[in-house]
Amino acid sequence: MKRIGFFFLSIILLAGLAGIAMRLASPSPLPAVDRETFERANQLYQAGNYAAAASLYEQLTAKGIANPDLFYNLGNAYAQTGKTKEAAEAFASAAQLAPRDAQVAGRLAQAGETPRLPVPLTANELALGALLVTCTLALALVGSRHGLFSRSNV
Repeated sequence: MKRIGFFFLSIILLAGLAGIAMRLASPSPLPAVDRETFERANQLYQAGNYAAAASLYEQLTAKGIANPDLFYNLGNAYAQTGKTKEAAEAFASAAQLAPRDAQVAGRLAQAGETPRLPVPLTANELALGALLVTCTLALALVGSRHGLFSRSNV
């Protein structure tokens, strides 16, 4: 009976860790006003008005918004207007926020920048790893204290 309870506790903890991992992996949502500005900039970019799109993306970055999609789109807008240095800087910022994004790495390479290899762990990944190690140690400690790993409790 103890083993079944321990098993379900382990499953619940792992499901919680998976939920935390998904939450940490997704970019933070933009506030409604900024999301409208971002969507308007995307519309301008799709219409071929790259300079106006870049201007709106710049307004968002000036507010301190750190979103990889924002910097990726800003880099694309700069690239379309011939601002290669600014494009490379925007792609580098996107790569810092999303170091494993293949599209960002590709655009960074096209801009003449070399992606950093190996990719360092982000703060979220380090925190999640520490949480995983802590939960694993806690489960092992609880399991050993209650004799859940001995063969005599079958």
